[in-house]
Amino acid sequence: MSGFTVVKGNKSPEDKHADREILKHRIRKVLRVVALVAALIFVVWLIHRLYQNTTFNDYEIMSKSMRQDSDSSEYVAYNGHVLKLSRDGAEAFEGNGKAIWNLTYQMQKPQSATCEDFVAIADEQGTEIYVASSSEDMGKISTKLPILDLCISRQGVVAAVLEDSGTSWIRLYDKTGSELASIKCSMAESGYPMDISLSPSGYLLAVTYTRVEGDEMRSSVAFYNFGDVGANESDHYMSGYDFVGTMIPRVKFLNDSTAFAMGTDKMVIFSGDQKPEKKFEYNFDNRVKGVFYSDDRIVLVRESAIDGGYAASVFNLSGEELLTLPFDLDYIDVQVSKKRIVIYSDTHMIVYDMRGTVKYDGPLDDSTLLISPTDNARRYILVNRETVKLIQLVK
Repeated sequence: MSGFTVVKGNKSPEDKHADREILKHRIRKVLRVVALVAALIFVVWLIHRLYQNTTFNDYEIMSKSMRQDSDSSEYVAYNGHVLKLSRDGAEAFEGNGKAIWNLTYQMQKPQSATCEDFVAIADEQGTEIYVASSSEDMGKISTKLPILDLCISRQGVVAAVLEDSGTSWIRLYDKTGSELASIKCSMAESGYPMDISLSPSGYLLAVTYTRVEGDEMRSSVAFYNFGDVGANESDHYMSGYDFVGTMIPRVKFLNDSTAFAMGTDKMVIFSGDQKPEKKFEYNFDNRVKGVFYSDDRIVLVRESAIDGGYAASVFNLSGEELLTLPFDLDYIDVQVSKKRIVIYSDTHMIVYDMRGTVKYDGPLDDSTLLISPTDNARRYILVNRETVKLIQLVK
């Protein structure tokens, strides 16, 4: 049997001193790196805190371009840019006025739906849907039946409500025009479809229906799953909820697992990425004038009962009311994002952060039709008939 023996040698005092110096050097190096990282984190935190506490009283124009648009043109905030709809075509453009994409058509009353980069456009009662995106992934869908409503997912899947001699159909198409699924709606069974919304993924569809039973009005919110989970369900139906004595004309998916429905006297939040369930119901009075949203916030604007102004109530997706923002402005629109809430009229703009701090409250130089927030919390696109301006808030 063979073996070996390890013999531990004794280091000299000089070697032990050298080892200690090497260890000290390594420790000092690690401490310097830790101190540097801590300093960088502190600087970032300090800048963030300083920005949170910074308010702005003016703005500067970063760029300005001239436009000549007809009075019938409409503008929509679109993925940090602007979408212009007219009877003879649509155009998406940046804050400097540069076109992202454009297409031509002939429509009397164009309507649109957006989801992230994709846009669907159709004429009211028309039979064609145009699909567009900044990646030039364009498409055209022929429905053969008059279009009443439409929505789109982030992959370009389109759902459309179609009219057919007193019966309604909800049909899903891919962006090339291929039909993916179909749901038949009748007043006797489901009711009349008031609104539809696809989840961003395109797998879930929410529909609000209204029907009259005897002397009572009934509304319902139904959810359909077009993924693997819903494949074995009749008409892909997954869940539904009835509401008596109210009309629910609006439903919207905020993300792939959360939707909300807006009624004449209530707001309902649903949660679930396969079979959405009712999680929260909030009843309100007739002072509510509008609902606005982002992918993680819902804002209800109501008339104030005290001074005749307005108040914006901000809810999270659990239904918790986070804050109330009072304002006195005859607003055109409210834009909601992760970072801010923008309330504006044609001549004035108010910007709140999500803590309720007023970041800007001041006049606009020109009459404005649309304000579109950008990814930069200080920059906004202002649009009117003659100009497009990219502005930045300043102290």
